[in-house]
Amino acid sequence: MSKEKVFIIASHKQAPSKSEKGKWDVTEVVEFVNKVKTKNYQCASIIADYLNREIIKGKSIGVDSYEKFEEYVRKKYPEQMKFLDQAYREEQIKEETLEQVSIDENSPEVIADEFGNLRTKTVFDK
Repeated sequence: MSKEKVFIIASHKQAPSKSEKGKWDVTEVVEFVNKVKTKNYQCASIIADYLNREIIKGKSIGVDSYEKFEEYVRKKYPEQMKFLDQAYREEQIKEETLEQVSIDENSPEVIADEFGNLRTKTVFDK
């Protein structure tokens, strides 16, 4: 496992509305960073660890499920999440690729995985 870290930081800022008197506008800023700064801990509404899939800050405001937070971020920021998935998820989840190796006609079918290990083919192999 790599030592690299990836965090999703969501900050919300309220300001009086310029268009309607008595109303407040909420501005949301979402950052994708490798290091959480002290300023982020102080100002952020939610801090989530993308690789470990956990909420670091935000439980006090009711965000206790990483899955729900990630779903929200995926809907609002699909391009950024696609980039993260390509850069980090593919690395973590590698599908085993198999090569068929035939020794002779009477021997059981042998498979070599991506690391070069040989084993007998089972019913679970495609």
